[in-house]
Amino acid sequence: MKKAKVLVVRAPGTNCDLETADAFSHLGAHAEVAHVNLLTSGAVKAGDFDILAFPGGFAHGDYIAAGKIFTAELSKIRVQLEMFIKSGRPVIGICNGFQVLVKTGFIPSGADMKQHAGFTFNDNGRFTAKWVKLKVNKQSNCLFTKGLPDEIELPIAHGEGKFVTDSPETLAAIRAGNCAAITYADNPNGSQDDIAALCNKEGNCLGIMPHPERYAFPFQHPAWQRRGARADGMELLRNAVKYVN
Repeated sequence: MKKAKVLVVRAPGTNCDLETADAFSHLGAHAEVAHVNLLTSGAVKAGDFDILAFPGGFAHGDYIAAGKIFTAELSKIRVQLEMFIKSGRPVIGICNGFQVLVKTGFIPSGADMKQHAGFTFNDNGRFTAKWVKLKVNKQSNCLFTKGLPDEIELPIAHGEGKFVTDSPETLAAIRAGNCAAITYADNPNGSQDDIAALCNKEGNCLGIMPHPERYAFPFQHPAWQRRGARADGMELLRNAVKYVN
């Protein structure tokens, strides 16, 4: 069987690119990490891959706003990225990558493909890193969450994790399309509708604030000896590889 090809796009300040690539590699995929400059120069083309991943961290130090400069860099290859998403291939943005996908307007995706949501500082006013319980929306069309249990656990690590929309209409569209693929059981940051992960209506482009790559192996959970062999983050990523294969 042909290996799924995964491109993990990094920028100065991303810090989960290698973990993301490693998780995909353990799933049997061929994962490469490439600096965003290689894409904007044309040396690497997104279309040559099956899965795109935008990892977590603090791209460009989160100057101006979280993911703002990374988003500006990606605008140079916007058409290429739009074509990738419209082709139905899986795209995932994790934490900082989620912020980038929202700022590009790829999610929540309206007909105009412009930004209709954003992120602001957590309600508690500080960076928060802890494990959280999450609810999986079984009505969502998201390919990444297919077959996951009703409740999963993943770690978060963010200071600007509060998801907000630009209008009641945008939030209503998210609800109508079942685009909130995963929600917080106990909202740690004040996100609207407890949104922890957001998918496009087609189901192939996911932004997720918790870190699946940090729970790719059972022993990464603090209570792993009681939880057994399942690693919720790995199962989420596995769905993308299975979908491609």
